[in-house]
Amino acid sequence: MTQLGQAIILLIVMFFATVLTGLIGLPLLRKFQLVQTVRDDGPKSHYSKSGTPTFGGLFFLLPLAIIAAILPVANPKLMPFSVVVLLMLLFGLIGFLDDFVKVRIDKSGLSVRQKTILIGIFSTLFTLWYLFIKPDEPIIILPFVRKLIVIDGWWKLPYGLFVILFIFFISNSVNITDGLDGLLSGLTVITSFFLALSAWLLKDLVNSYFSSLLLSIALAGGCLGFLVFNRHPAKVFMGDTGSQALGAAFAGISLMLGVPWIMLITGFVFVFEGLSVVIQFLYFRRTKGKRIFRMAPIHHHFELGGWKETKVVAVFCIVAAVCGLLGLLTVYPF
Repeated sequence: MTQLGQAIILLIVMFFATVLTGLIGLPLLRKFQLVQTVRDDGPKSHYSKSGTPTFGGLFFLLPLAIIAAILPVANPKLMPFSVVVLLMLLFGLIGFLDDFVKVRIDKSGLSVRQKTILIGIFSTLFTLWYLFIKPDEPIIILPFVRKLIVIDGWWKLPYGLFVILFIFFISNSVNITDGLDGLLSGLTVITSFFLALSAWLLKDLVNSYFSSLLLSIALAGGCLGFLVFNRHPAKVFMGDTGSQALGAAFAGISLMLGVPWIMLITGFVFVFEGLSVVIQFLYFRRTKGKRIFRMAPIHHHFELGGWKETKVVAVFCIVAAVCGLLGLLTVYPF
């Protein structure tokens, strides 16, 4: 079977497996009252969302975990696929713990310190594998010129620090993007498809391109299936269980392809969401209480400006598609 055929089959399998898991899991989430509590300082229009089941990220994480356990047995060259999925599951565990604490113990969830420590540990473990255990040396491909630079020797140390910080920032940026019905799942479908295309265009430079391509396709299929339940009005939220995992996946895929910088372009919406929180915080501290946005992250700024939730999602998805096209030009100047 061709690689394209394998990718299409994986897309279909992930879509239907996610839908099936959701059909089974959603009644269970309702039965055990695993529901969302909307933040008190959020937009008033979101108060009606209180009581909506959360932990929906499990709908696509569980099928993905099974696939990740099977693929390397069928094809050992796909081990990078499974390693990045393992990173996703570890970050999903952080999100699961955070969601569980919010639902059962304290609606504030895990403390910033607790999450930072856990993210730091898992990011470091992945970085050690990426730099020193993975069969291929880590690489960076320069945009536009497609020049490949191998990271070796002592350069691995500063690059390793960058990798840890990169995973931390991307995972948290994607995490905070999950604030509107269908927003993160829709953006993930779009971004994943463009990352898959980027992987295909880099096949002559990157040995593990097929693992990155398949994982991108799997994410797209899983989030398409999740949209069945998450589109407006959402029947379930993915929670930090799903959003933390997706952030780790995007970081892992771009690193495996040697193009971490592509997240600034193809993943611009996520990066801008993350930066909006940082900018708001720094401006608030510097001006002693003033705000540059009506509310951060940025999607709430537009909501409070009068945009309907569905309009924000639609516009952000259009921006993501345009950025995805621009990202393709950086990896393969046609």
